[in-house]
Amino acid sequence: MNNVFKSALAAGFLVALSACSGSGVQQSLAPPTVHKVNPITQSTLQFAVGTANIAGAVGLDSIETLRQNVAPYVGTSILQNAPSIVGPPGFVVPSAPDAYADAGTDAITGTNPTSLVVSPPSTTFDPPGGNASIASSFGFLPAANTNSSTVPNLIPAPLPYYAVENPALVAGVPAPNPNGLTDQYFYVGGPPAFVPPGHTSTQDGTFGGSGNLAPGAYPGFTLGFVDFQAVPKSGTYTLSVVIPTGINTTTGKESYGTKTAAAGLTATTVLPGWTTPPTFTPDGTGGGTIATNFPGGAGITEEYLEIVNVGTLDPMSLAQAGNSCQLSGVEPYYYTFKVTPGTATVTVPDNIGAAPPNTAQPPTFCSSAQNTATAGTAESGDGYVVYGFAVDWPLSTASFPTSDGKAAPPITGPNGQADITTSVATTGNVP
Repeated sequence: MNNVFKSALAAGFLVALSACSGSGVQQSLAPPTVHKVNPITQSTLQFAVGTANIAGAVGLDSIETLRQNVAPYVGTSILQNAPSIVGPPGFVVPSAPDAYADAGTDAITGTNPTSLVVSPPSTTFDPPGGNASIASSFGFLPAANTNSSTVPNLIPAPLPYYAVENPALVAGVPAPNPNGLTDQYFYVGGPPAFVPPGHTSTQDGTFGGSGNLAPGAYPGFTLGFVDFQAVPKSGTYTLSVVIPTGINTTTGKESYGTKTAAAGLTATTVLPGWTTPPTFTPDGTGGGTIATNFPGGAGITEEYLEIVNVGTLDPMSLAQAGNSCQLSGVEPYYYTFKVTPGTATVTVPDNIGAAPPNTAQPPTFCSSAQNTATAGTAESGDGYVVYGFAVDWPLSTASFPTSDGKAAPPITGPNGQADITTSVATTGNVP
């Protein structure tokens, strides 16, 4: 199961490597291309914070964009860096397992490796296993093993960090993420709200297939925000991003530069939450209706419902159980619906499933009969997981594809913050 999610959730962006090349993933015998930039002067760093109403428990939200600002790479990421956030007086990182050395301090940190012999201490943004997070063009993201200007491979983080501090998440139903955890969620932008131009989805078989990406296994777009189940405190939060700037060819030592940005927070500004999570009622023909169970509220500008087709993965254990009738891609399949805040119900169309270009799309959710016909043996209907989130900043404008090619998209709402509210999930199988 872990391998399924790790391959399916490897996400790519068109990013340019800073002062190095993609020679390790060159797909031909041509010499590797070297893009020389000054990552300090030729990039723009933005940072915002807000409160995060995470299933009724208030935490900290963050948005960050670090984007190159010189043509032809405007809007692209710098693929090696180490971000750290220092909170105001009174802010304390909880003693959660994924806090590591940050627990009990006022900082959420990452590190740049400076030795091939001695590893730095594990931290929130630099956990064991070498999957350190970077400040990317779309928020803090775990960097994958292979990155280049032609074959990028960035994966979103399961959220929130420090989720064990939230009893509602710990007691909640499983949601798809690469670790199979029951208390963290992936927020991935999929159709119909987030669609790559000229395609029906990122799972039409034309994305991925090189580096660490399985063919057609690009599930959708990261949405920029990263939240933490840490008690927010009013005051100023400071983001520092340490970026390698070059190597001294005489000494062999790497040089670094640092970019910083500060953001203010009023911790009493909290968006209303879900008292009842969203639910899904299948219609028997591939789609159905989501009851949002969310009345909206003051300050909220955008609301989203995420319904995930986990195929014949058992939605309660996330174990692989069989085959789906989808025609391309790899489960899980993310569908994201942007609605007017407070909308009572959302219609999930019957036939927006994954298919190659110029091919009729299959049902959004395949029935037991359809999956049985595909597999040749008895199969269940596709499983689903549904959850919601709402924000007070222009998330859709700051996300792909609208913000592609922009060095500094808008990342705050009218109050100067980026506040979010999220629900727990409900789950089931279509008949």
